[in-house]
Amino acid sequence: MPSNARRGLHFLLASLCAVGAFAACDARTEPVVTMSPPLVVLRTEATSDSDIRDRDIVFYAARAAGDPASAADRVTLASLLLARSRTASNSRDLTVAESLATVAFSLRSARNVHALEVLASARMARHDFAGAHAAAALADSLEPGTASHLALRGEIELELGEYAAADTHFRAVRTTRDQFTVGARLARWYELTGRSARARVILRDAIAAVDRRTDLPREHIAWFHYRLGELELRTGHLSAADTAFQQGLLRNPDDVRLLGGLARMALARGDWRGAAKYADRATVIQLDPTTLATASLAYAALGDTLQAAQFARAMSTVALTQPGPIHRAWGLHLLNHGTKAEGLDVLRRARADLRHRHDVYGHDLMAWALHRSGNDMAARHEMRLAMAQRTEDVLLQQHAAVLLSAVAVR
Repeated sequence: MPSNARRGLHFLLASLCAVGAFAACDARTEPVVTMSPPLVVLRTEATSDSDIRDRDIVFYAARAAGDPASAADRVTLASLLLARSRTASNSRDLTVAESLATVAFSLRSARNVHALEVLASARMARHDFAGAHAAAALADSLEPGTASHLALRGEIELELGEYAAADTHFRAVRTTRDQFTVGARLARWYELTGRSARARVILRDAIAAVDRRTDLPREHIAWFHYRLGELELRTGHLSAADTAFQQGLLRNPDDVRLLGGLARMALARGDWRGAAKYADRATVIQLDPTTLATASLAYAALGDTLQAAQFARAMSTVALTQPGPIHRAWGLHLLNHGTKAEGLDVLRRARADLRHRHDVYGHDLMAWALHRSGNDMAARHEMRLAMAQRTEDVLLQQHAAVLLSAVAVR
């Protein structure tokens, strides 16, 4: 077993049993923040963006504990925890961030829409899209017409499948070139509604701007490269995806999102060793069901059935701890490579997911689950809904083609 793979599996076992850095709390009460003993002694000087952020978390946790009335310290701490959760996949950070933002807004609602923005983002990360939408709508009502609020509200509506409402809010956005996050949300809207060329232009402009900045964290800059790479990968432009991901790694060499993207890109190319290499590097840092699935497929293609099975089990273990009715990448993996019983379980979970979200990828998962269960007529109806926004995604197009052929044969 390669050393990276061994480290990845050891990390997996440790992570599944680990106690988090923050105690869980009820969002209705003041969160209790407790720090775990450090695994290593930190250097006197911070050596990376993550070191700086961790030190800031300790600093603002102490400030918040010392001043029960400070809304500003709580929302700053919530923002830092939310940022860390995106790179460390720490659900406890999300729970505490949501609670802190809730308390911060209750302490001071006047001129504190930032607390609502953090609250909406934390809820969205937990897949509480209805709760996220309520927070974003309140922020928009307090400061009507603000580009960031409109774009946040629109992005949540995309996740919910409320495309008409999303169109209304995105069309109202008036943004400037330095509002990079707003631009990324606009790009996602264009991509999902069949205008990937326009999305590509927006993301490239954002990258050109953030690459010139010296005051942004490396992981923030790398995120824009990741978003462009994801767009290129979904639309089947593998060389362009490779370039975008690699350019991002130059900014942040251990970025787990970029490593996972490179693993999926290599898998799409049939480069099994490359896919395994990048997936191993990513899973040492963070356990993500999509990357674990990629590792399983890569090792299976290489003939290492033991490794493939271990990563598949790890994928299911992690996916079942994720928020929401179902992790969609996990569901698709089971439909394609699991047992009949697992496929029926995915069908049940996909149906539950559609009760709350009606987006194109939810309909795609439902269509594929129905197809795998032998109900191609119902699957074709769901696939029409999945293709209704004319989303330019290779996976959706492949599923649509298979279902069209299957119904024609019948």
